[in-house]
Amino acid sequence: MMTQKKGTATAIRDWGARRGAVRRIFPDRRNTVRLKQDRRRLFGRRKEDREKLASIERQLKQALEQAEALGSRDPQLAAALNELATFYYAHSKYAVAEPLQKRALAIREKILEPTHPDLTRSLYGLAKLYYARGRYAATEPLMKRILAIQEKTYGHNHANVADVLDNYAELLTTRGRHEKAAKMAARAKAIRARQN
Repeated sequence: MMTQKKGTATAIRDWGARRGAVRRIFPDRRNTVRLKQDRRRLFGRRKEDREKLASIERQLKQALEQAEALGSRDPQLAAALNELATFYYAHSKYAVAEPLQKRALAIREKILEPTHPDLTRSLYGLAKLYYARGRYAATEPLMKRILAIQEKTYGHNHANVADVLDNYAELLTTRGRHEKAAKMAARAKAIRARQN
């Protein structure tokens, strides 16, 4: 049992290192809701890129299989699901990523308190997927929840809260709610001004 747990952690850590390499290729990727399209679509067109992607996907699936053996309430299972969903999202495979992200969120909701900061990982992942698929109405409650968790965790004047406010404002602008979006963007700007 311990070797499986260690193997899962190692595979997830290895994926983290590979994800860092992908971030160097695409420096605009963040751990927040990224609402604009970026250059990800260019990666994977060469044969070498496709082979690397297939290898990463295989390793992530192996890590998920190992995490499954740990039980349905194990945090490593949620982490493995989240990482595989993030991989699929990064390659525009939204339909494949969504059930993985929902399952990761469900596990975290079972084992963590409703305002635990780790919930934001799955909430952000699901919000990004919904936004990318044009499901803006489904994205908004997730953004409200992320904002509430970040404010409770870090306070109302933290940089993380400003990031969430910016993303929420962009969502509201997309939905045509410009007045509320402007207020949120102004609040985010004020938070950043206080920190500088």
